Amino acid sequence: MWSMRIGNVSGIPIKLHLSWLVLAGLSIYSFQQMFALNGQSGLPLALFGTLLLLCSIVLHEVGHALMARRLGLRVTAITLFLTGGLTELADDVDLPQSEFKIALIGPLVNVALAVLAFLGSWFSQGVWANFWVTQAVINGLLAVFNLLPCHPLDGGRVLRSIFWFLNDDLLRGTLLASTIGRYLGNGLMVVGIVTLLSNALTGSLLLLMGWMTNRAAVSNFVQTTLNYTLSRALVGEVMSRSFRTVSPHLTLDLFAGQYLLGQAEPAFPVVHSERLIGMISVQHLYRYAMGEWRSVSVGDAMTPKADLPRLNVGDSMQTAYYTMLGQRYDSLPVTDGDAVVGIVRHRDVVAFVQSALKVKT
Repeated sequence: MWSMRIGNVSGIPIKLHLSWLVLAGLSIYSFQQMFALNGQSGLPLALFGTLLLLCSIVLHEVGHALMARRLGLRVTAITLFLTGGLTELADDVDLPQSEFKIALIGPLVNVALAVLAFLGSWFSQGVWANFWVTQAVINGLLAVFNLLPCHPLDGGRVLRSIFWFLNDDLLRGTLLASTIGRYLGNGLMVVGIVTLLSNALTGSLLLLMGWMTNRAAVSNFVQTTLNYTLSRALVGEVMSRSFRTVSPHLTLDLFAGQYLLGQAEPAFPVVHSERLIGMISVQHLYRYAMGEWRSVSVGDAMTPKADLPRLNVGDSMQTAYYTMLGQRYDSLPVTDGDAVVGIVRHRDVVAFVQSALKVKT
């Protein structure tokens, strides 16, 4: 919704998130102030410098993407944000050695670009020499920043791969790297608060970066834990075998009174002659005025079976969970043929992951 496609590299879509325009604006302003000489506008060099900054970030992410492809992983897109870029993978990295290579290649691209820009300054004079030195410094700073030991920055991912390799445990490695990332984020926020007293803009940016670093470290650990746990589970291990079914002939007013009032269940399978024919939830009631509930049956209001994602006990729970999220279902029935054998609720997934973590720790 907030991203637009601006091109592709080696078949990989490149998308620009609207938040990147903030970085572009700051870049243009800074370059213009730097290269404005003798009353002349520095805007042309500022625009060119911002374009090169965009290219540097894109090439950084392309480095990640091509290394991931070389290691057999599928790359879906590259997206540029306010804080840099993100290479989106369709597959999970399953080896610490692969994680190490994919993470490290991005900063190495920036180091190479910094060397090229520095060489360019040798063959330039005047303002152009300063311009290429600035580009070298920017790419050097990008490499250093991305190598900070803060997950999910590249340095944090390198750190995670090392912890993962040493402990032979992805979750343990992610927890250690994310904890360091949280401390670093908190440190940036403290520095930002102190800097606010002397420089409001720099202090605000440090506060924002610290907050985003902290939240990214936490969310990355949660996401990694979720994916790791669910990828190793089947639907049959997570689903609840205790559930109530609804007759399609029941009117909505009776359904509301008998199934919803005072109950915590979000949705119910609709069953006729022991065969699943649909699913109904409180959301279906909102489609009708309360005065119509007496004349509308569950069978008329339900989502029919043909429109429901099909889940079986042997399906991957990770796939099932993201199907639920993508199609906005809080609960889905699990079937064996036409018979309902269980139901997967969002809270069942949360409880399963929490239980798995307790066993793990």
